[in-house]
Order: sequence, then C-alpha cells, then structure tokens
Amino acid sequence: MKILDVTEFFSERGGGVRAYLAQLLREGTLRGHQVVVVAPGPRAEESTVHGGRLIRVKGPAMPYDPSYHALWNFPALRALVARERPDVLQASSPYLAAWLAATQPFVSVRSLVLHSDQIGSYARPVLSRWLGAERANAMVHPLWWGLRSLASRFDCTVVSARWLADQLTAEGIPRVVQAPFGIDRARFSPTLRDEALRASLLGPYASDPRARLVVIVGRLALEKRVDLLLDALFLVARRRPLAVVVMGDGPERPLLEARSQSLGLGAVFLGFVTDRERYARTLASADALVHGCAVETFGFAVAEALASGVPVAAPAAGGAGELVDATCGVTCDPEATPVEAALAIERLLDKPPGSMTAGAVARAATIPAAEAHFDELFMIYERAMRSRR
Repeated sequence: MKILDVTEFFSERGGGVRAYLAQLLREGTLRGHQVVVVAPGPRAEESTVHGGRLIRVKGPAMPYDPSYHALWNFPALRALVARERPDVLQASSPYLAAWLAATQPFVSVRSLVLHSDQIGSYARPVLSRWLGAERANAMVHPLWWGLRSLASRFDCTVVSARWLADQLTAEGIPRVVQAPFGIDRARFSPTLRDEALRASLLGPYASDPRARLVVIVGRLALEKRVDLLLDALFLVARRRPLAVVVMGDGPERPLLEARSQSLGLGAVFLGFVTDRERYARTLASADALVHGCAVETFGFAVAEALASGVPVAAPAAGGAGELVDATCGVTCDPEATPVEAALAIERLLDKPPGSMTAGAVARAATIPAAEAHFDELFMIYERAMRSRR
C-alpha cells in the first residue's frame, strides 16, 4: 500500500517526531510499502530517506522555535496529495495537517496519529504560569470539542499509550486504536556504561564516591519543564556532589543556560547529540535520568534510559508516568514544586548505585521493539482498507 504522511512538527535540528517519521520511512520500505512524508521546511525539495520519499514544502519559520516551519501553501499541498493518490493519508498532528487530511477528497483511508504532545500541551504551561493549574485546565478543556469534531472525519485515531487511549475515549474521540511505540533495544544497553566518560562528566567530583551524574534529555521547550528540573537539582546539589548534563536543544536553551549559571548549578549543555552511539554511551554512563514533561504521549528518552539500565525520576502522568514504577525509578505529582521534585530525586539518588539497573532493564523488556509498532500500524491500515472494499 501507499502511505502518505502530512506533518507539521518537523524540526531542522531533529527530535522525536522527525525520528519517528524516519522509522516510518525505513520500516515501511522494508515491508514493501511506498511511504511518502510531506513536511514543511525552509525550502521546497525532495529527497530519498531509507528508501522512502521526503517532500519538503516551503513555509515560514515558526516564531517560538524557528527550527520548525509552518504548513502554509494549502493549494499546493492538496495538489501534491491528489497527485500522489495514497491508499492511506496519515496526519501526524491534530492541527493544520489534520484539517488538510480530513478535507482532502478521494482518499481511501484517513488516519490521525497522535504521537506529538497531546492537545493543550503548549497552552497549558503558559496559562498555568499566570493563572494556576486549575484555571488553566478549565480554559484548555474546550479544545477537546475541536478534536472530537476533527477525529470524526478519520477512519482511526492512532495512539501509542494506554493512558492516552483511555483519555481520548473518555473525551468522546471515536475509533481510537493503540499501536504501542517501541525502542531500538540493540542500541541501548547497560554494557555501554563508560566509567571514563562518567568521570569526565563528573569533573571535579569524579573522585568523590558520593557524587552522582544526572542527565536531562529532550527538546528544550516550555512544556518540557526543564526549568523546574534545574530548580529541583539546585536543591539536591546543596546536599550532595552533583553533575548535571543536558542533552537536547530548543527555544528555551538560552534561558535555561542562564538559569543554571545564576543558580551556580554548572549544568553542561551538550545540545542535540546527533551521534547516536555517543548519546547511548552518555545515557548509560549516568546514575539517573530526571524528566519533567507530564504530557508527552510516550517518552522515548525515558524508555531509552531504562533500556540502558538507568533509573528515572519523572512525573506520575503522561507517557513517563506509564513507563516508570517503583522497580525502575521514582515518580512525583505532575504539579510538584521544585522542593517536592527535589525530594523525589533525592529518594532515587539515595539508593545504592546500580541497585535499580536490573529493574530498569526488566521494565524496558516489556516495551515493544520499534519494529513491532509498525507491524501493528500497518495491520490497522490493512484492516481499514479491507473494510472500505
């Protein structure tokens, strides 16, 4: 079958959605499908990626994060989809890409894939900062009406996590199906732990047996709540030697670097680590991963840390909350203050080094392999196509 994905969250620096769509191109091609990904970019161009086709449509840079570009030329996009004539038209966001897919004529199967942060993820942190969590949630709630209306035009709404499937169903979203995301277990392992690398990242604390190396991984944007993590880690660092490494990039990076400096935390910002072997070694060499986002659909960084044998401190909500339990880490309230988050991180770091490695690896073993997600996704589409005949 021919699958055409229209996305709008496709960063020039990388990130979860871009990595997922690269997997879609690769896994679809390996199974004999034709896969086309249409994404906005700084210029119009077409390239071959993992045997599939990536078509960039020129669009203006987004104000908050210029590494993303806007879907802009709808007539050109409609003509492109009509020319490609896909069997499955897949929208990878519930915004402009979804409205295009929902209203495109002469399409066999339409699929809405919610693998980006859920509805309200970007508005809620801003509103919470000014109005408080309760009023922010009340203001975001009406957005569900728009998603219900949109999803009713699709043959299926695909999600990765059980918590999100349950939430969408409770909000009246029709035809929700689950295809759990997976990870590349061959790439991540406790055997990649590099004590020399850990010592270099610990810096002046390398010889102190009480010292711990903590990593933060992800896009540095408001909804990821890295500012909360830095404030919490500052409190932890007042009680023990602590080195903090941040792997990721994004619009909040300058503010976060300034915050770390003003706190005297000395966090090392490595940017987006494109060398996947270096990323996997750094992750495996950490003593803990701390995670702040309570709204993402899966939590790839959390899953990769667990596969690396690294315990995790995370909110008890969203994809991270579904992945982390007492055998492999600690959780805290999704609305935790820096003090409360610091206490949770302390509980994790107080455990003997390596004591949760086996639990983390065992938890990761329950997460599907990346290939299994695409097996399930393509079966969903094949069933939908058969039901249309």
